[in-house]
Amino acid sequence: MSSAPLPARLVGLTGVVGAALLAVALGAMIPQLGLKGLVGVAGLAGAVALAMLTGRPREVLLVGYIVALTYNRQYFDAFVAVFDTPANAGLFWTPADLMLLAMVGVTALQRALGRGAPARPGHELSIAPVLPFLVAALLTTLAADRPDLAMTDTVRVVKFALVLAWLQWNMDRPLWIAAVVGLTLAILMQAALGMMQVLLRADGGLSAVLAGQGAIDIEELGFNRASGSLAHPNVLAAYLLLLVPAAFGVVAFARHPLLRLAGIAISLVGLAAMLVTKSRAPGVLLLGALPLVVACGVALRAIPARLAIGGMILGSCALAAALLPFLGDIIERFSGDFSESIDFRADYNRAAVLVFDDAPLLGVGFGASSARMAEFVPLIALEIQALAEVAASASVRAAAPVHNVYLLILAEAGAIGLAGFVLLLLAGLLRGVRAIAATRGAVRGICVGFTIAILLEAVQQTVDFSLWLDPSWYTYALVLALLGSAPRLWPATP
Repeated sequence: MSSAPLPARLVGLTGVVGAALLAVALGAMIPQLGLKGLVGVAGLAGAVALAMLTGRPREVLLVGYIVALTYNRQYFDAFVAVFDTPANAGLFWTPADLMLLAMVGVTALQRALGRGAPARPGHELSIAPVLPFLVAALLTTLAADRPDLAMTDTVRVVKFALVLAWLQWNMDRPLWIAAVVGLTLAILMQAALGMMQVLLRADGGLSAVLAGQGAIDIEELGFNRASGSLAHPNVLAAYLLLLVPAAFGVVAFARHPLLRLAGIAISLVGLAAMLVTKSRAPGVLLLGALPLVVACGVALRAIPARLAIGGMILGSCALAAALLPFLGDIIERFSGDFSESIDFRADYNRAAVLVFDDAPLLGVGFGASSARMAEFVPLIALEIQALAEVAASASVRAAAPVHNVYLLILAEAGAIGLAGFVLLLLAGLLRGVRAIAATRGAVRGICVGFTIAILLEAVQQTVDFSLWLDPSWYTYALVLALLGSAPRLWPATP
């Protein structure tokens, strides 16, 4: 007779029955699944198997969550009928949400069975950085033109707080390492997919690339840019800008040669991925991040000044040689439609300011700025109509907001919302400075890279709004948690 306690046996029995039911359901679904569905099922099965083999479900699920965030697709059908919102406009769920629910569920189960590590109170447990923005989101939803649509982004702010709280409440060294591994995998996977898209001239996602579909006519469209699975090149570029400097930080600060080699490899892959996105501002800022990381390495005595100067000269020469075959494309990218891009953004900026003038304190509500701006700029109305057609045929949230995240938040959440958003960014910088001062080695390099990345991302968002989109938005919560917990988990040795 088993000596296992009754709760544990009940949990085990429930797990077996649940696994059997899931296997039956998947078996029935497989004949109807396409390539994308089969890849998803294989990934889920692999994650479950790895969690069972390693006995570390939290870490495996966190890696899965980070990778799933890069699949920038939203599913609305489950909420459309309930809330009577327009298709592709209201509440939605994503594959990453399933991983998040599993993470929370596993932690709750472990705690109930007395197997989970107790929560560690400390400075990094605070979710105070997001609270002002959360309060502003709730207020602007109550005063919104369309509260039903505004609720969508308010839920996203709530979910940001949940992600941050779970990470900080459970963060230990294995989970911290798992997060870094997950971010590394995400960079490598998106870089590989992006390069395949450019080489095969495929503008679709993974299934389109693997099936050889979605080929684009470069002569007709005038560009061939990588988007990975993040739906747009600029979204992928902003995501890389947030992460790649941390990999280069390992190069500058790590003491172990293998870690430095790994940092070099990831940095080169990330730079190559940024190149194939052909995104102007993120690419320039990422190149600017590298000497900033090196400068911090010299200032903090991680690398000698002579070695840093020599390395930067050698790296600049190697980069110039690598970019030389693409010089024509680079010149065309910066000169071809550059003036049109500036005019386009200027028109949107002026319209956003006019919308803000109508509701300066709380804004017009999340999701309502585009319709309001269309009243001032007819071009925006045409853009909304075109995007609505795209949204109707794809599982993606399509919008035509101002390409400046600060003006976007200002128009939709007012001055109160913008203040909360800016405080959230400043919190990342403050946590980064604190983590840099308290850590050493590769961890310090990662913290330096993340801190510089947050600063440059804040600059880049003056011409973009991708930080407000799911992949970078929730990844920023992860970065906050990593920076906040680094001093406790990886303190500098005397």
